Amino acid sequence: MIWYLVMILGLAALFYIAIPGVGAFLARARWRVFRRTVTAVSRYPTVNPPAASSERNAFVGLFRFFGSLEAIQGENRIWISNGRFSVEADVRDVSIYLLPEGGGAPSNVQGERDTADAGLRSVPWSRIFSLPEGTPIFVGGALFSEEGRPVFRGHGRIRLLVVIHDCPRESIMHQAIWSGRQRNEYMNAFTLPSVVTGSLSLLLLAYWLLTKPDLQIPALVSLTAGLAPVSPLLPPGVPLYFAYRHFWKKARLMRAQRDVVRLPLRFFPFIPGAARRRRAALLPDMEPYMMVRGLLRGEDGGAAVIVTEGTEVRLSADAKRIGIDLPGRRLSGEAESVAFGAYRENGDGITLRKPEDPMAELILVPGDPEEIAARCARFALRWEIVSVLFISLDLAVNVPLLFFLLFLLMR
Repeated sequence: MIWYLVMILGLAALFYIAIPGVGAFLARARWRVFRRTVTAVSRYPTVNPPAASSERNAFVGLFRFFGSLEAIQGENRIWISNGRFSVEADVRDVSIYLLPEGGGAPSNVQGERDTADAGLRSVPWSRIFSLPEGTPIFVGGALFSEEGRPVFRGHGRIRLLVVIHDCPRESIMHQAIWSGRQRNEYMNAFTLPSVVTGSLSLLLLAYWLLTKPDLQIPALVSLTAGLAPVSPLLPPGVPLYFAYRHFWKKARLMRAQRDVVRLPLRFFPFIPGAARRRRAALLPDMEPYMMVRGLLRGEDGGAAVIVTEGTEVRLSADAKRIGIDLPGRRLSGEAESVAFGAYRENGDGITLRKPEDPMAELILVPGDPEEIAARCARFALRWEIVSVLFISLDLAVNVPLLFFLLFLLMR
């Protein structure tokens, strides 16, 4: 009898925990790689006409390109134009990322995987059977010259990034980082086949054990384990299931805020103990970009003003403000903030404006980005632990109750 109980618990652990758990780690790692790739590509320079018209057949460099679909050549080549010149992209074995403005997948795509509330999806190129001319496309990666033609394609470990987007170019970076994550890592490509296989195996084992009069207890345990996947949705534990979903969603929100708030810092190398209140850098296309840390002094004519080292820095009225949702965090009066933007100096001081680079932003962060990101990470871990506790409590309540009900039915 003991051997049967060990086998039942082993099957349940394998199919309900181990295999979906491996899939969860793979899913989280896959989207982490995507976010890192988007961040890296945002630091590549934009393809310029000299690079695009190189006559040598060789690797040109790492570039990015914004344009729209001009034509599809053969099965795995697409031409993208920005209105001034065109580049080619080899999309063989490439996953295409679909970034709608509001949500939902384009109707000409098959097999896409929903990954987040904002609508980001990934689909292999082989499953895209048509694209209309003029479809907005962003591509980044290794650029080669092939017989005088500029061609994007994979190069060693550098994989090609292709994003089809309905949102403005200025929103690609923010939306990709915000929504480039699994909605629930446990619900991955491995979960449904694994859980169904485990459940059927345990139910079949229970059916066989029921034919043995001296193995009624293992049969009940196996039957209970086979029905365990649906037990969280049964009363009285079902409120705990919704609490689990609520806190898991909060954890995902915290992780998204953590990544978004750190985005502007990618242009500034980390300097331990740096005390400068102002730092300047160059964007990939050599546009000056500045980070300013100081006290936010309300607004002047619709533009925010930051006072730093005795100097007033004005932000143009189109500055984007990051809203941070952290429990217990309230800002009132004069508060230290950090602003990022392209800058110009004039007689009245420094003015931050929106950069020409669509992947850099004029942005105002209410507080220190590194500190906020660290707090978001702590809250994300906290909510994940709380979420796991709720689903564990749900199972702890419902599974024994299910066993007891099955026991009464089989008497």
